[in-house]
Amino acid sequence: MNYNNLKTKIMKQQVAIKGMSCGGCTQTVEKALKQIEGVKMVTVSLAPPQAVIQTDHVISNAQLQSALAKVGNYRVAGNVTDNESKKSGGSCCG
Repeated sequence: MNYNNLKTKIMKQQVAIKGMSCGGCTQTVEKALKQIEGVKMVTVSLAPPQAVIQTDHVISNAQLQSALAKVGNYRVAGNVTDNESKKSGGSCCG
């Protein structure tokens, strides 16, 4: 049996995040997203305000939003390729 074919394929998703304004916000968002089942790695940045999520399956924006709503006033603004405004807004750290 060829075990190389059994490796899990890692997928990358990039989503714009609104509501972050400082490093504390990015840490809070990162921790929240890491709690989602199937997430392997998360990198969150302020400039641009986005999350790069490595998963073993596609995570819906609704799942991402649900995780963010539990920790503060953060919102998934869509894929980073969307033409939506990517300015941060809202309160700091929740």
